[in-house]
Amino acid sequence: MRVRSLQSQVTESIGRAILRGEVAAGAALPVEDALAASHGVSRAVVREAMKVLAAKGMVSIRPSAGTRVLPRGRWQLLDPDVLDWLGGSAPEPDFVTELLELRLMIEPEAARLAARRATEADVSAMRAALARMGAALDGEGDYVSADIAFHEALLEATHNRFLNQLGGAMARLLRFSTNLSWRYPDAARGSLPVHGAVLEAVARGDAEDAAAHVLHLIERHERHLRGMLGAELGDRDHMARNSAGGEENIP
Repeated sequence: MRVRSLQSQVTESIGRAILRGEVAAGAALPVEDALAASHGVSRAVVREAMKVLAAKGMVSIRPSAGTRVLPRGRWQLLDPDVLDWLGGSAPEPDFVTELLELRLMIEPEAARLAARRATEADVSAMRAALARMGAALDGEGDYVSADIAFHEALLEATHNRFLNQLGGAMARLLRFSTNLSWRYPDAARGSLPVHGAVLEAVARGDAEDAAAHVLHLIERHERHLRGMLGAELGDRDHMARNSAGGEENIP
């Protein structure tokens, strides 16, 4: 257990260093001896850590070329560790933009399916998460975790096994993006009634209304992120608004 714990620590340390750009794509990492010395572990621990990072697509290991950092496009971005490391780093505008695009592709259709298929238990789970969100705004509990629970319950309500499998990855992506928007003044409080509107649309089986309210949630989220990141967020301008037909559907 001790070796596994050390290996996890070294894997995370090197993974986060790669995320921070301390070693550029295509560049070689220090040799095993140097990494072992800098982390105070054995070469065997470093070797196992490199195997884990290779499996995540972050490095390539070749005897003749050493261990080199791979371009970000090769990384397993939905890997739980990679997502957690990304969440702890400064937000990259391109990553945030692509996350918004992914949400637009998945969540509105998920809301439509949920409105058609949700059981009483599904609606109860969403309602409980919404209540937790409201309580957190009054200082009782963690808003981000409650918000994620709401969206996970929405995905579960689709009763689509592929969407359910995406739940863990989406939860981590949502934690990354919600942590960002949570810093924006009144972002969470303003989104609470829109979450409530999603819930009520699902409860009454109104697929199009559920999708429209989810689109509005994503548009609000995009606006808050633009307020934080400004022009850096990219020029794929107002994605949620465009996808909703050029206007905000909900006031």
